[in-house]
Amino acid sequence: MSFIRRIKRKDAVYLAEVESYRQDGKVKQRVLRYIGKEVDGQPVRRINSGSIEVSAVKQFLDYHVLHEIAKKLGIPDLLGPAAKYILLLVYSQIIARKSIYKLPDYVEQTALMEILGLNKLVDKDLYSALDELEELCFSNIEEKIFDSLSVHRKERKGMVIDVTDTYFNGSQADWKARKGKDGKYDKLIQIALAVTKEEGFPILHRMYEGNIGNTRIFQDIMADARLKKFDIIVLDRGMSSMESLQNLMELNQKVITGLRLHNTIKIKYLNNIQREEIFQPEYRIKLKNTEVYAMSFDYFGGTLIAIYNPELETIKRQHAMENKDGYKPDEAKYMGYSLIFHTTKLSNQDVVKTYFEKDIVEKAYRELKSSANLHPIRKYRMTHVKAHVKICYLAYALLSYIQYKVKPAQLSAPAAIEKLQSVYKVTLESKQENLKWSKTVTLKREQDRILRLLECSV
Repeated sequence: MSFIRRIKRKDAVYLAEVESYRQDGKVKQRVLRYIGKEVDGQPVRRINSGSIEVSAVKQFLDYHVLHEIAKKLGIPDLLGPAAKYILLLVYSQIIARKSIYKLPDYVEQTALMEILGLNKLVDKDLYSALDELEELCFSNIEEKIFDSLSVHRKERKGMVIDVTDTYFNGSQADWKARKGKDGKYDKLIQIALAVTKEEGFPILHRMYEGNIGNTRIFQDIMADARLKKFDIIVLDRGMSSMESLQNLMELNQKVITGLRLHNTIKIKYLNNIQREEIFQPEYRIKLKNTEVYAMSFDYFGGTLIAIYNPELETIKRQHAMENKDGYKPDEAKYMGYSLIFHTTKLSNQDVVKTYFEKDIVEKAYRELKSSANLHPIRKYRMTHVKAHVKICYLAYALLSYIQYKVKPAQLSAPAAIEKLQSVYKVTLESKQENLKWSKTVTLKREQDRILRLLECSV
């Protein structure tokens, strides 16, 4: 019977298959073959390099990192029995953007099946996963993900809420076509999204029919938003109403929101502002791309800030003069003004900067519509449309975490993922030795740094 023997030669330890035999009454050993050598206490098999062939090359590191981050945030444990298929949709939504019926063929070019522990994949499994996702209590999933992300938050003060719309092809929705922000008429859904002011971490989302007003949307989500216990909620103009502001004050919830210019405010407040008075250094506030002038007044139990922007006035006057029917002398004196209402104790400067530099939610929507491929939604069953939005929400949660982690490298989340896409997993095979093994392509310095920032390993 043969066995493995360690043979020491100078500083190396070799492994050989040997067998015992008797010769002249003595027990001796002969080497049948050398297997390899021992390195750091581990056997390394010896293989004839001429017999090695590459049997597969698969896209690996980008999907591997997404899965590692999903596990850090506890997402796989939240998605029920169809978790592996839902995660496949989430990851491919970020990287591949393939139609569901094309995904099984595409996935064969990646290491996704191995990463997720799937043996086979057909498009029926993915459509079933959409149905199962829609049946889950997603508000609980949002809360758990937010709790995981909150460990990394630097501040706990500001929540920004806004609404965007997107077209969809849901034939089962008996909705009227509506004009979108780009002027096109089609079926629309509206998505309300709340994110943290500093990091852009997602807090919650809600989906609505395209013809529901923003004030009604905010009233609907206000209770959920209040449960997150943020010091300040920042709302875009058009979301708030006097009723919702009163409700927030009764809840002792601080708010910063834009208000529309209406006749009462024009007559009672703006008419009392002299241009020479507000256009002074003590009222000047410098923003990222411009500077404005602000005066405040007591209003509705809070503070009303009238903001004058000379650049905006010039643009509006020129536009009105080019459109003769649009130029109204009585309204010209209000050009360049906008309004902010708040119930905080912050200074005018802090409030104005908080409101006008609240582009974090707009960046979130850009990620949803580009990196997470939200717009347009090409699903026909309404359950699948809703599930697709949730897939995009999960994708954005991963992207927001990556964005936060790679910020020291001055990278965006999509750029960081793209830099990892060149790292493939190569499967090698030696038919002569009846062996098969995998090897990851050597990392570049920048790729290694991204992994360290994300606290992921290969």
